[in-house]
Amino acid sequence: MKGIINFSLNNKFAIWILTIIISFAGLYSGLTMKQETIPNINVPFLNVTAIDPGAAPEGIVEDVTKPLEVKLRNVDGVKTVTSTSMENAASITLEFDYGTDLTNATATVREALNEVQLPDSVQKPTISKFSINSFPVVSLSLSDKDGGDLEQLTRLVESDIQPALEDIDGVAQVQVSGQYVKEVQLKFDQAKWPSWA
Repeated sequence: MKGIINFSLNNKFAIWILTIIISFAGLYSGLTMKQETIPNINVPFLNVTAIDPGAAPEGIVEDVTKPLEVKLRNVDGVKTVTSTSMENAASITLEFDYGTDLTNATATVREALNEVQLPDSVQKPTISKFSINSFPVVSLSLSDKDGGDLEQLTRLVESDIQPALEDIDGVAQVQVSGQYVKEVQLKFDQAKWPSWA
């Protein structure tokens, strides 16, 4: 330890040179290092969605979710199966081992789905991959500085802004939320119902 201290005190110029070299090396490494804010990570999850319009959650569980779960549990490489049954739809998430080729896994799951007998009212189940790259890259907010109504702003966004953004090279999807939506409510008047019916 004494030797290092004596060398440092007796060779100040060498220490300065060494410090400058290490600083420049660190600066160069930091500037040229490849970095990504959101790296491309293949998460081994697949999601299967089956839609049965007008079906209650209890019916979805018995007629859709359970038959799909039983078949999909037997697919090679599946680690866990998680399902959610709601009104009109069933959503099943399949977790595979890390390193699984999701293209092959998707083909295998599709084959398994073709063997499941579902009610005729159920639409063909869809398979989707979970990807980090599917998260929004840019979020924009719009407001009318002149105090115009939301309906006009919605019309402008849907007719001009959304198509313009979708035409940009590399844009996969543009979603609009918080827009003006017309809604109609129908109420049954029992008093006006004819007595012969």
